[in-house]
Amino acid sequence: MLDLLAEGIQTLRIHMTGMLQPVPCALTNAGCEIMARVAEGMGEGCSAGDAWRAVRDVVARRGGAADALTEDDLDVLDALFSGLGQSGREEQEAMLDAVRFRICRLRDEALKKAGEADRLYVSLGLLIGLMLALIVI
Repeated sequence: MLDLLAEGIQTLRIHMTGMLQPVPCALTNAGCEIMARVAEGMGEGCSAGDAWRAVRDVVARRGGAADALTEDDLDVLDALFSGLGQSGREEQEAMLDAVRFRICRLRDEALKKAGEADRLYVSLGLLIGLMLALIVI
């Protein structure tokens, strides 16, 4: 999921700052379900931050588009959507780059934790197998 977000942020950056698309259009074209949901929620006078706050709990609950995200991940998205479209092009590029960097760092931490859990379960499985072999013998 964090990989999709990182790719979506990169695509969003291209559409917003390179192609100069308006925020709702750029969010829709980012190729990320969460961003598309925020774009849907943006109406007249509604910022990306307002739309995100309206859909945050829906997409973060079980079965939602962001149900696998941790609270830290959601905090990064809070920062992303609250600043989206609120400044000039250079500031938007810097903000999007910083958010993408944070998402990538969170992804790396999640992969590291998953690897540690995998090693733990493999070790546990081997120990249980040895224990059963001793019981049978």
